[in-house]
Amino acid sequence: MRFSSLILFTGTVGVGLTGCATPGAPQPPSLNIPKPIRDLAAMRKGEVITLTWTNPTDTTDGALLKRTGKVFLRRGFVTSESSTQATTSPLGEVPLPPTLKEGTESTGTFRDSLANIQPPASANFAVYTVQAASNSGRTSGNSNQVFVSLVPAPTLPKNIHVDVIPAGVKIAFDPVPPPRNVSALMVRFIYRITRRSEGSKQPVVVSEPNVGNEAMAVIDKGIEWEKKYEYWITPIAVWQQDEKYKGEVEGEDSSVVTVFTKDIFPPAVPSGLQAVFSGVSQQSFIDLTWTPNTDPDLAGYNVYRRTEGQPAVRINSDLVKTPAFRDTAVQPGATYFYSVSAMDLRNNESARSQEASESVPRQ
Repeated sequence: MRFSSLILFTGTVGVGLTGCATPGAPQPPSLNIPKPIRDLAAMRKGEVITLTWTNPTDTTDGALLKRTGKVFLRRGFVTSESSTQATTSPLGEVPLPPTLKEGTESTGTFRDSLANIQPPASANFAVYTVQAASNSGRTSGNSNQVFVSLVPAPTLPKNIHVDVIPAGVKIAFDPVPPPRNVSALMVRFIYRITRRSEGSKQPVVVSEPNVGNEAMAVIDKGIEWEKKYEYWITPIAVWQQDEKYKGEVEGEDSSVVTVFTKDIFPPAVPSGLQAVFSGVSQQSFIDLTWTPNTDPDLAGYNVYRRTEGQPAVRINSDLVKTPAFRDTAVQPGATYFYSVSAMDLRNNESARSQEASESVPRQ
């Protein structure tokens, strides 16, 4: 008889189970579609329009933009900045860099030239938008719109001269006739004259005369002496469509001219000098008076005296601060001839005034 044997193993059997670290369904890979650009800006200088924007760093599904994408640029033309649905056409594209780490940003730039623009006759503005896209061209939509006026910018004046004169700094030039405005916008053409002092980052607008057909000269009286200044001229087209829409278009800047405002200019010559003899008790003297000098940097006066046939000699030891002087060093029977000069704060002395004479009676 044959028997079958059944062997039973008793003990603990371990079963290993492997699961996900976080609950939930697995996430699909990012489509790498960048978020839309919302800060597109445009600046026109002369014939060049520069577009700038902040490149997106995240995708529409919240991931970092890990792969290189594209930025598509579009351009159209409108009659007013109030246009909200302008028709645009492709203009070009630039690479969109990936985001290497959290918190990093980059700026995109594109330059367009008016030489490449042929707007319709009714157009007053060029309008631009951009689209951030994945490398395959998938985009999340348009950016904000920006408008650029198409009015012509005036050209630079000719023969620009910057000279230091007693009244300040003189900027003179020969203008060029203003361009013909073919747009429907109201336009005024001006020259913006700007200066900047040495070491300063903040320029100051000196004057904004209208563009004309005659030679011009502007005097900058706001300078300080013994300083270095830079001057340049920018032609400007100031445009306006209505009370809401207005702006400026800058032409190309002139070369910068540097001047040093060294004061080598004396004050005005004093005038109205009078000499009057007086005698009190045993003392005789001659009082001098003259018209006050109005130069803003006046420091005082010098008084000169001479006798017949002799050279004039200064008789004050310190500068005279008021337009009056008393000469007590006079002799009976003598005739004296007086003149006065003015001194400024940088020791520039004017010519002497016309003489005034007075005689001292004999005792």
